[in-house]
Amino acid sequence: MSAEFSNAYQEILLDNLISIIKQNFIFQTQLKLIEDVGKQKNELEAKYNELIASVDSMRTQLDEAERLKSIAKTNDSAHQEKQRIQAALNDEMKKSVRLIKDLEEKNTEIIKLKEYITKLEEIAPASKLKKINPEKAIETPKIEEPAPVDLFAIKENDGSSF
Repeated sequence: MSAEFSNAYQEILLDNLISIIKQNFIFQTQLKLIEDVGKQKNELEAKYNELIASVDSMRTQLDEAERLKSIAKTNDSAHQEKQRIQAALNDEMKKSVRLIKDLEEKNTEIIKLKEYITKLEEIAPASKLKKINPEKAIETPKIEEPAPVDLFAIKENDGSSF
């Protein structure tokens, strides 16, 4: 081998070695960057999974809140209906108490008037009652006639017979 060939061979070998070393450095740099990207990807994927789980729990909470909201609306309308019925019941009870009180007053007044009428009827003569109220005149007490006594009837065990 000649010196020129050997020099050219060594130059090409050196150029190839330098190229290989450069490619190795570039490849290692790319690997390092890919590792960082892979770590970031894994971190992002973990965060993404956490966010998905969080969204699912929020949806569950939202559904529960909607259910509670509908129950609250139902309860509120039932409470309003109860208040309305209670108010109507209270009004009717007040009316009932007032009417019962009026009825008691009227009954007391009727009793007093009946007593007064009976006193007046006792005082007034029968002829006046006949003019005012013919039915009352008929109701006047009649004198009862004593039952006829049989003088000849034999009484038992009275000690008057022989």
